Amino acid sequence: MPDKPNRSLHQQNPRCYDVPLLIAGSGAALVVGLSLPFMSLKQLIFWQDEYTLFTSIKGMWASEHYALACLIFFFSIVFPFAKVLALVAAWYVRMPAEKRDRMLHWLGMLGKWSMLDVFVIAILIVLTQSKGVVDARAQAGLYVFSLAILLSMVTSIRVERLAKKATK
Repeated sequence: MPDKPNRSLHQQNPRCYDVPLLIAGSGAALVVGLSLPFMSLKQLIFWQDEYTLFTSIKGMWASEHYALACLIFFFSIVFPFAKVLALVAAWYVRMPAEKRDRMLHWLGMLGKWSMLDVFVIAILIVLTQSKGVVDARAQAGLYVFSLAILLSMVTSIRVERLAKKATK
């Protein structure tokens, strides 16, 4: 069935229950992942601290690393939420196929940077552990946040495929 401007992807695929579940799962994992600590640092016996993404960005800003704080804030907080909202729009909102395709194209382009912060945190953990003085450990927030990003990537792929199928 060709895509019509007055029909959403949801209306064209009413039995695709996986897309709304993936969107909801991604959004929920994103909120939980951002609120949980993603890394803990322990130096000898005397000092231990846990970091969330928000406290890390705040620390970067306080240390006058403005560009890095803005970059991490955009790609780790703003973009993932915007992507979930855009996926909701791509699925539920009636729009011409060209507009939906353009939106999904840009989501795909920017989505390639989604795991950047997870990669940076992993490198930080490896580097701090190699010094022997500090014990760095990944916490639940890192894993839940990674799950949110992966779910949003899977959702994007699924919605793109359904959008292409709808235009055939």
